[in-house]
Amino acid sequence: MRPPLTSRRLAYMALLVAVCLAGAYAPRPPDFEVQTLGIFGAGVLLGARDGALVGGLTMLVYSLLNPYGPAHPLVTVAQLLGQVPAGLAGGMFAALGLQGRPVAVRGVALAGLALLLTIWFDLVTNVATGLVYGQMRVVLLQGIPFALWHTGSNVLLFVLLGTPLVAVFGRYRARLSS
Repeated sequence: MRPPLTSRRLAYMALLVAVCLAGAYAPRPPDFEVQTLGIFGAGVLLGARDGALVGGLTMLVYSLLNPYGPAHPLVTVAQLLGQVPAGLAGGMFAALGLQGRPVAVRGVALAGLALLLTIWFDLVTNVATGLVYGQMRVVLLQGIPFALWHTGSNVLLFVLLGTPLVAVFGRYRARLSS
């Protein structure tokens, strides 16, 4: 049974969207982002449904209010499709009880999830960009170095920051369920 959307849960969701957006708008190297980890953490804390909502809302706001201008509608949809699974994965991670497992187990699981989630995001957004510009091969080939950096940095973030974060969020998850 899914918990209802109470004002407390909505407040946590709004806070997590704000944190993800603050990380997205903060000065940083290209393709170094904390949104995926934040959205994944939302899933751990709030469950798959609410984590997916945090991911969708975060990417919608980011895509429409991007400092470089709004993304093309197809790219916006791809960004949503690329990040919503991070919230779902966080919810499944918590439902399996992995947040309470030993540090090494959490770290390995998080590294694998970061790898899959980042590759998925880069693939769907690069395919959408290739469709928009009519240069699929060029976009995919030129995106490889950025995707490698993005994937590597997300794996490190998930392992170094995500391992303790999911343990903390797992403890708070029980409080939100009651």
